[in-house]
Formats: sequence, C-alpha cells, structure tokens
Amino acid sequence: MKCIIFNEDNLKENEMNQVVVRVKAFIMNSKNELLVASSNGGAQLVGGHVEEGEQYKDTLQREVLEETGIFLSSEEIPDPFYEVKHYTKNYHGKDMNRLSDVIYYLVRTDKKPNKDNANLTQMEQDYLFNVQYIPFSDFEDYIKDFLNNEKEINRGIASEILFAFEELKKNVSNE
Repeated sequence: MKCIIFNEDNLKENEMNQVVVRVKAFIMNSKNELLVASSNGGAQLVGGHVEEGEQYKDTLQREVLEETGIFLSSEEIPDPFYEVKHYTKNYHGKDMNRLSDVIYYLVRTDKKPNKDNANLTQMEQDYLFNVQYIPFSDFEDYIKDFLNNEKEINRGIASEILFAFEELKKNVSNE
C-alpha cells in the first residue's frame, strides 16, 4: 500500500496529542462508475472514523451500510491500496498536535444504494448527505469543481480525494 505523508512541521509520532483514523472507499460498479457522496456543499467518499477496538474493514463495512444502505461482506472488501497521513501542529488553534490517517479502499460491487437501509447521523441528515454514481471518466473533473469551494474543509477533502484518485487510476489500469 502506497502512503503519502503531509508533515510541514516535521512532527514526530510521540508529539501527537490525538490520532484520528478514517477509512474511505472508492466504490465502483461494473459500469465503471464511482459512488460519490455530497454533503454540506462538498464532495466526499463513503467512509468514516474508526472506533476504538474496531478493525479497518469492519469500520468500512459499518460506514458503507450506514451511509448507503449497502451491506458488504468482509470478503467483498479487499486490502487497502492507499494511505494519507496529515501531521498538524496546533490543530485548529487548540494547542494540540493531531495525526489524521486516512486509509483508502477500492470496493467493486453492483449492489445499489438503498436509503431505506441507511442510518444517517443527524448531522448527515442536516447537511443533506446523498450518494450518486459518477462515470469513472468524469470523476476527476467532478471532484475538481470542489477545489474552489467557499468552505476550506470541502476544498481540502476534494484535494485529498484527487491524490487518492491518481493512485486509484494506476491500480485500475494495472488490472
């Protein structure tokens, strides 16, 4: 698995006050479409925070079900292909150093999202969380549209998705 590290302040592991791990999935169907979520005016991939004691694949399985209503068996979830680590000094001005670790998966399935089986949080509902399929060939341009978003968080998420998408394209072309 390839890993990219963002660490402008050259922080060390033992200087981190907080470590947050998330898993994200590029979900691709047999039509070569990728599932993308929209929320709070931005784009994102399906996934979320790893809870204490939870294995990454279990987190991905739980998050995909909660956000899309798609149940994935553990056999349908391959090993991750990409990891992004962000070391942030003085995270949000809180005098805290934070490591944000994001693990990316490529999941291939033709199972369709089912809102009736989803279990969105109140915040996801408030931010109008929704998922849709985008053709693989249009995905990059779709995400690039969010690089000029008015919200910094949406710009950051779009930028990171594009980094991961570059690696995804290599993996898909090698198959």
